[in-house]
Amino acid sequence: MATAVPAAPSPPPPYSGGPTPSSPDEADALHTVGLTSEPPLVGRERELTAGLTVLGRRQGPGGVLLTGPAGIGKSRLGEELTAAILPPHPGGAPVPTAGAVTGVDRLAPGSVLPTVRRLLHAEARRPRLLWIDDAHLLSPQAIEPLLLLLRRRRDKMLLAVNPDEAPSHLHALWKDQHLARVDLAPLDVPASRRLAGALLGDRLAQTGVARLARMSAGNPLLLRELVRAALAQGVLRQDGGWWHLDDALPTSDALRDLADRRLRPLGTESRRALELIALAEPARLDVLEGLVGLPTLLDLEDRGLIQVPDPRRRAAGPTAAAVRIAHPYLGHVLRQGVAPLRRKHYLRTWTGALPGPGVRLPAERILLAQWHLDAGDVPAQDALLEAAQDALRAHELPTAVRLAAAAWDHYGTAEAAEVRARTLLARAEFVELHAFVTAVRAEHPEYGAALDPVRARAFVFQGRPGDAEEMARGLPAADAALVSGMVCFFRGHFGEALEHCAPLLRAPLATHRLESGLFAMATLCYQGRPSDALEHYRRLREDTELPSSTAWPLIQDSLEELHAVALLFAGRLEEAEILLTREYHAATREYATRVDAQRGLSLGAVLYERGRPRQALAYLTFTPAYQVGWQPWEAMSRVYSELAMSCLPSGAGPAEGDVSGDDTLGGLFGGHCRGALRLARARRAHRAGDVKGATRVLHDAVEDALSHDGYADVVAVLHECARLGLEQHPAVHREHPVQGPSLRARLLYARAVADGDARLLGQAARTLAETGAHLYAAEGYAELARLHHRAGRGRAATAATAQARTLLKRCDDVVTPPLDFLGESTPLSARERTVARLAAQGLTDKEIAGQLVISPRTVSNTLYRIYQKTGATDRRHLRQLLSA
Repeated sequence: MATAVPAAPSPPPPYSGGPTPSSPDEADALHTVGLTSEPPLVGRERELTAGLTVLGRRQGPGGVLLTGPAGIGKSRLGEELTAAILPPHPGGAPVPTAGAVTGVDRLAPGSVLPTVRRLLHAEARRPRLLWIDDAHLLSPQAIEPLLLLLRRRRDKMLLAVNPDEAPSHLHALWKDQHLARVDLAPLDVPASRRLAGALLGDRLAQTGVARLARMSAGNPLLLRELVRAALAQGVLRQDGGWWHLDDALPTSDALRDLADRRLRPLGTESRRALELIALAEPARLDVLEGLVGLPTLLDLEDRGLIQVPDPRRRAAGPTAAAVRIAHPYLGHVLRQGVAPLRRKHYLRTWTGALPGPGVRLPAERILLAQWHLDAGDVPAQDALLEAAQDALRAHELPTAVRLAAAAWDHYGTAEAAEVRARTLLARAEFVELHAFVTAVRAEHPEYGAALDPVRARAFVFQGRPGDAEEMARGLPAADAALVSGMVCFFRGHFGEALEHCAPLLRAPLATHRLESGLFAMATLCYQGRPSDALEHYRRLREDTELPSSTAWPLIQDSLEELHAVALLFAGRLEEAEILLTREYHAATREYATRVDAQRGLSLGAVLYERGRPRQALAYLTFTPAYQVGWQPWEAMSRVYSELAMSCLPSGAGPAEGDVSGDDTLGGLFGGHCRGALRLARARRAHRAGDVKGATRVLHDAVEDALSHDGYADVVAVLHECARLGLEQHPAVHREHPVQGPSLRARLLYARAVADGDARLLGQAARTLAETGAHLYAAEGYAELARLHHRAGRGRAATAATAQARTLLKRCDDVVTPPLDFLGESTPLSARERTVARLAAQGLTDKEIAGQLVISPRTVSNTLYRIYQKTGATDRRHLRQLLSA
């Protein structure tokens, strides 16, 4: 993915995304969060790359035509393109890139004609870029001179056009391929969420990010105006350094004008129909046809106010035949504007037209429960609790919390208390959950049987295993065993975790079978038994009672996630990536906060294992707008982010330094991923030249994993010893009970490097390539080339190097120890590679000697041998060879 090019540095411009701030306080608030400066360019990387490709070439189209509706970001993309074509010089003057133009003329539509005429008559001059915003306002007289300038193929043009307002005479500019047309669609959901967070300095909580992104429907200007309006109204508030969006609808003069322009032409009947659709969406088409009539629906569709499914593309079942308001923000405005009595009237009308309660869809049950609450009514407890469970299944967590809270406030039963506690756990609202359970138990001690198991799980996910164990002692036997199994798993005690969970796999209660089955799957993966984990997945899928369990809405998302993890451990990496990519994008499309980060974290881990750490970082790095909120997942995010950064070139990852004082890893216990944590710490030590420290960390990790039956971690750590060229642990020559080609190949890799066995190493590298672990396979072939070189097998070494280079084309730009000096004719020893790496970082002989606990003279002699073997002339040249 291309990186957005920053605009030329300049003083922050005055706010131009809407009306002038109405008060000094509002202006201060806007300035505080950065809304007085340009937001980052988000979600336009592909369009930016396409534009730069055209503008940077002398051949091909004469320029770029940016098209898209108002507010979509054409002007901003145009400014980014001009800044990239002519980046600023440190002294202030723009410096042309190696492209086709040497200067930029920013032209208003009215000034185009005289400028073009001047350029046509100028004899000796250098090529220019003409940047014309709002080009749909160009007069017909300006088109022919522009075409003449384009035909001369000296200058480049960049035009931004609103296609809805573009006159027919503009078509001549692109119909004959004089200009390359770049259409700007609305931002996708992930990009909208990134922009919403970035507008507030990445300090906006994730539910607010999701709401703003949904309301803006991918329009950057509308999103910016929504944030501005929310700040001006006090709808956005700060708490503990984070911004939180209240339930009120952000509005402003500009936003009201936007809605009024669409609604003002409507008659009373059409307006009432639109209000009903807004309240009922997704509204059944067949019911609407009976209530408001087909002619009214046709009129609303013709005006672009509603979206009606195409019958030719409808899926089977009533869920596909649903009508929605065309723009989400307009739907919010309509719902807010309905008076209370009319809202009740619409509710009675819609409820009477729907099928009976027994055949209603989950989305309809959620909608009707909220509608009743908005109208001041309280549905029956069963209806509220069923709707809350439906909302959990649909990942509508704020809605689930609201419905469960209403059930508790109005009915106060143990069932309502349990569902409320589960919704708070799903949102990781631990403080509120513990306060709620404490208050309820003080008034209703008998409710403890329903609430204590939920609270014990909350302690587990909050990272408080001691409290979870203490509470487990008072739980029924099955719940106690399950909580104990969870604690053991997250502590990395995999053998004990399976002992607790295994007896529950055939428990009579579906909830116990589901939760124990999930933790058994995860445990089996870390024990190196992914084939057994996949068999457990099959059994869980065949258990038809599981979707009815009370735990299903909370942990249903973990089932496919763990399925993908088992595929990863089993060496089926491509399948795991495809599955998690599908699940992640489904969560983002549904604005499923927390779930998207949970799935994204697993997807990032798979991408890292496939050799694409830069791509992985986008999914592994948590922010206030993108996080799970449960401590074990937060720890995993930090560990795998560090692992991914350790594979990237210098400058892309964290600074070198002492492992113990590192902000990223310091204080982490790691729990179930503490094997990975120790890999990260060993890499830190190794990069700093502390070979003994790295060896000690990894050998301790092997002993720890062996003591807790974590055989997958044993294999990963032995493999890491081989990758870093460290002294191997004796366990490398033992047999370990691991399943699947990937784990076995990594063990063979470690054993082959320790023994210098080229045949075994070639076998391991081939298997890793077949499983999709492209980076590990490339490293295996790089080590194989060294073995062949040392044995005098030059042709075999060349072939192995070629295999490594071919596999690296499928990876990101990675830098790892086995790949150092790939293809060198005289291979370096492990110690020589360590010295070379430290010297390339710029360390002096004395500093290297201090790191490796050797004398400076030894360092000097080692460097002399390195220069002779590699042909390097100095440290700078060495750094170039290393990165190559």
